[in-house]
Amino acid sequence: MSKEVGKKLAQEAGSREISRIIMRGSSVKMGMKNRLFRFVPARFQWVIPFAQQNLKIKPPKLPELKFKLPGRFRQNQNSEKQSQQLAPEIEIGTVPEVIQLVQPLYSKYDCVRGNPLSCEVAQQTLEAKSQAKYCRQCGFPVPLAPETKIRGDRGTYQIEKLLRHRGMGRLYEAIQLSDRQPVILKEYVLPKRYFNSEEIRQRKDLFRLVGGINLADGRIQDQRLISPWEAVAPLREERCYLVTKGQIDAFPTLSSYLLETGPFTSPQVRQVLDQVLQSLEFLHEQKFRLRSGALKQGIIHGNLSLDSLIFVPNVQGFFIYLCDLALWENFGQALLSDSTYSSPGQDLKALGYIAFYLLVGHTFNPQTEQELDPRIEDDWPLGVHLGLKDFILNLIGLGTQKFETAQVARQTLLKLSGEWWIGDGSVIPSGTPETVIVKTLEKKRRQRTRILAFLLGILGLLLLALLIWWAMVTRQQKAMAKDPVCCIDKVASIPLGKFTYTASVNGTWSYVLQQPNLIAPGRTLEQDLQQRLQPEDPSEPPKYTFRYVPEPSSTEAIAKVLSGETDFAITNLANARTAYDNLIHTQIGYREFAYDGIVVFVSFSYSRRENGLPQRLNGSITFEQLRQLYTGKITNWQEVGGPNLPVKLYIPNEEEALRIFEQRVLKDERAIAEFHNLLRAQTTGDSLVRIPATITPLSTFNMLRTVIRDFEDRNIGSIGFATLSKVFGQCSVYPLALSQGNQPPVSPLVRNLDNQPISPLTDLCNNKGSYRPNVTAFSQNHYPLAYSLAVIYPRDNRLPSVGEKFAEIITTLEVQNLLDRAGLIPIYRESAPSGVP
Repeated sequence: MSKEVGKKLAQEAGSREISRIIMRGSSVKMGMKNRLFRFVPARFQWVIPFAQQNLKIKPPKLPELKFKLPGRFRQNQNSEKQSQQLAPEIEIGTVPEVIQLVQPLYSKYDCVRGNPLSCEVAQQTLEAKSQAKYCRQCGFPVPLAPETKIRGDRGTYQIEKLLRHRGMGRLYEAIQLSDRQPVILKEYVLPKRYFNSEEIRQRKDLFRLVGGINLADGRIQDQRLISPWEAVAPLREERCYLVTKGQIDAFPTLSSYLLETGPFTSPQVRQVLDQVLQSLEFLHEQKFRLRSGALKQGIIHGNLSLDSLIFVPNVQGFFIYLCDLALWENFGQALLSDSTYSSPGQDLKALGYIAFYLLVGHTFNPQTEQELDPRIEDDWPLGVHLGLKDFILNLIGLGTQKFETAQVARQTLLKLSGEWWIGDGSVIPSGTPETVIVKTLEKKRRQRTRILAFLLGILGLLLLALLIWWAMVTRQQKAMAKDPVCCIDKVASIPLGKFTYTASVNGTWSYVLQQPNLIAPGRTLEQDLQQRLQPEDPSEPPKYTFRYVPEPSSTEAIAKVLSGETDFAITNLANARTAYDNLIHTQIGYREFAYDGIVVFVSFSYSRRENGLPQRLNGSITFEQLRQLYTGKITNWQEVGGPNLPVKLYIPNEEEALRIFEQRVLKDERAIAEFHNLLRAQTTGDSLVRIPATITPLSTFNMLRTVIRDFEDRNIGSIGFATLSKVFGQCSVYPLALSQGNQPPVSPLVRNLDNQPISPLTDLCNNKGSYRPNVTAFSQNHYPLAYSLAVIYPRDNRLPSVGEKFAEIITTLEVQNLLDRAGLIPIYRESAPSGVP
């Protein structure tokens, strides 16, 4: 007896060991293929499944490798029962349909609600502490907090609110940040209490491959099947996400609708059956392409229940949508070789039970607390349509007819006799005269026509109002538009004499005006302007000159204008408005002539881009992250999803840039105070030890050189910011896209070819001519740190209008062209007229 038990134990151990080895081998191979698959450009990824499908190229299976195991672990090939215990091989081209629960959902968590996905304590934990990760009672991962961002391959999504749990996950309302369109995000949890790191990785690899389906021929066909837009499986999280576009996925399931409304009528159940069978016919018989690119002929739903059918009301009744296919819904459970959901017939059987429960109104007998059984006559409701009852029993497999396919079942349903079924679910009893039937149908048709006409009338009025509004706005814009003067010599009534103007010594205008080589080799914009302002005859003395005398700051520059010591000044309008808000339009006039902005950058090494900060940060950063960095709350890039590198902070020694950074990024006084504390060196209590400042001010070009050296020589992840006019074209750093609040990230640079933002894969050094400033974002104030440059002059009729005239000079197309070459974004970008260099 003991020998027999020992033999069975050995056989069982051998079977399990072989299953484990094959499953691990399959997972490793799947992961390797998935990684290789990513190296194929997106537009050529179709070649791999096409070759496998049409050229019959199949990867070798593990049994073909003929590896040998010790004899005591060999599988008994004659035992069908043991062979079924082997896990199936997972390949890019073949994805297992069979996924089955092996134990109650998350039974290791002692949750008061039983299912930790719907635990109220977890939600309360998150509300009490927004940074909480686990429920304070059972330890299960808490829901995602509002404003959490999920980055996928097809977009970035921001959580708006938690809706509820459904099936194996939690549902959230979210938006796609790129276009602010609504999406529904379903979160699946892979807690470490259930899975080790290797198992989580394997399941995430599988999740990316099976998370969604599309028709193989590329057609878009709405058969009321909710297929995910994207499957997201972050590497460092215990969670995966499915994203569906629109909000249909948030509608109630039949289960929840049934609790609110009670039993369905026979016509309503017939309508449910008709729609679901039509969707199943589509699902079972079409050829699909999985997210991996693999082709698959027919897919089994495998998870059909009251909780996987969505009820969407409409004018004529309702639509039923299918969701939560087993293909991706149960990816986190054990993979087995057999299943109760292995054929189309099992989907039909599940649908039969659904119809039975809808007629009764619940799934359990409230008196006996036993599950309702369609084989028991007393469990059926009174008054059910007899033809419908027989049809449901046939679906379940308890009747005289067996349906092989959903198509056959639906054809049988449509032939049901005894009552006239109308598309909105209403019924005309048998025996009704034909004239009455025709009148009834005609009446309903007229009702629908009136409703449609009313809706079209409302839509027409809205379109008319929109057209009128658009015409008024266009006329107003045309009226406000002012064509620029082409050339300097076309500017009339320039006052005669010698004039002085000023700006900040370290500001944008000083750099653009006096930096050599921006306009032409060895020349500055100042020299070029002076030459263009000279009379045509060199022997004639100049009629007017503009001498530039810089001041230490823009505040002092504007003060010189107010005191009359200089004729006008040039500064950024953001600082001018802040410092002299009450004087703008009263004592100070201004005219904008170009745009600039602050860009935030990190080191950029194209050869080491895989582990560089641009790649790991996805090329962007949020204002909140910047606040935490520049107030000392983040000291390692790992804290924001980057590599394991210490943070080093730099700022420019430019008063204009610092003031804008404080106003728009740091904002509140506390953050600004913390920022200034990091700027100052500190001493300990005994004044013997001096702590160096955490933030280092440098000139822009020294900062650019230091940031790349920190990364390449010292293994430090440095970050700094400066004006775009100084950073553009300096390829040792990468300007990050910026995201403020709920807005999507906006890049300061775009590609010339398609006007799309640059990415960390863009070679900024070797392809300098392939990108340019994001003119639209700066000119329309979409870039959060953009600002305009303006000429500031006194409003005094007693003084010559030299400031206004200088503004006219630098807004001519001739000078705007020069400003463009100098690194600014001019307000007019038309090409200079012929003859103008």
